[in-house]
Amino acid sequence: MKNLGTTLFPLFLLGLLAALTFWLQRAANFDDPMNRAKARHDPDSIIEHFTIQRFDVAGDLKNFLTAEKLVHFPDDDSTEVANPALTVFQGQSPTRITAKRAWLNHDGKEVHLMDQVRLVHKSATSAPDTILETARMTAYPDEQTAHSDDPVTISQGQSVVVGSGMDYNGKTSVSVLRGRTHGIFYRTH
Repeated sequence: MKNLGTTLFPLFLLGLLAALTFWLQRAANFDDPMNRAKARHDPDSIIEHFTIQRFDVAGDLKNFLTAEKLVHFPDDDSTEVANPALTVFQGQSPTRITAKRAWLNHDGKEVHLMDQVRLVHKSATSAPDTILETARMTAYPDEQTAHSDDPVTISQGQSVVVGSGMDYNGKTSVSVLRGRTHGIFYRTH
């Protein structure tokens, strides 16, 4: 009998060790859906057909955004937007910015507009609207700056200027076209 206990004790100890190893592995890899979503680039929220309005401290409409779809990703806290249309009210005339897609970083301080980017600045006078078109543009809303490394076309009525890239400063309302630049200007009376 003593011989049987001595033989079974190591097997019992080995079984206990295997069970503890299995339990430890399960406890260390807790199957939490949020942990899985953060490890893979899975969305945690999706909003379709929405409008966001922002107001200044006086209660006046500052800007509004409409889009078909917004998808947020928790792993990098980024946001993708389908068909965004942003209207900004600054000064006497609004500016409307559209694109097929947009990507925002975690704090919204960097915005990548992609595919058919179009900016239309309404004229406050009888002059034609100013239209900017490019394939991609990166904007920094807090700094009121933007740039594009893709060809950019700026038109106002029949006048057209084309450059191979652009830097924009919203504080000074100055666009600087980079690279080979050419244009046609028509005098308005």
